[in-house]
Amino acid sequence: MSTQKCRECLAVFEPGRPTQLYCSPSCSRASRDRRRAEKRRSTGRATRKTLVAVERANAQERLLQAESDYQRQLRRETESAEDKFHHAVLERDKTIDQQLTQLRHLAAVNLDLCGELAEAKAQTTELRLEIARVLHSQRGDTQDLMRLAARLLQLSDHLGIPLDRPTAEIYRRRGWPTIMPAHTR
Repeated sequence: MSTQKCRECLAVFEPGRPTQLYCSPSCSRASRDRRRAEKRRSTGRATRKTLVAVERANAQERLLQAESDYQRQLRRETESAEDKFHHAVLERDKTIDQQLTQLRHLAAVNLDLCGELAEAKAQTTELRLEIARVLHSQRGDTQDLMRLAARLLQLSDHLGIPLDRPTAEIYRRRGWPTIMPAHTR
């Protein structure tokens, strides 16, 4: 059987079956994890854009409805009191216009805040997913490291070669034994 390059780490290996693409299960997992992370990131971006667009549309619709309601009310009041209270209506219209300007300003600020909130929520969700993936990966790496350390200790004991000083120091720092217990030999 011919050799092949691993699609993840690019190491040359001899596949056990014709469809094998990776040199080891860990390379296969790493490739799968990377593809899933890319899919989550693209889904998160699309979700964030959708949420922002919906929030903006809702805020604009509320603003238009508020303006429409205000205009209807203003016309009714003006028609019924125009002759009798012309001067009072003009003063009130000036105050209402100022308040409408303030309302539009506040609505624009609210619209921006709604968009920012949706983006922040989407980013928080994306970061939580990324943290969970990293923690999962770290747990697997730690378990692999512990297995390798135990195997190294077994081989060292079996061959009668003591661990070198830097390796023994790593074992001590981690709180691992540097000699094999008699009952496990």
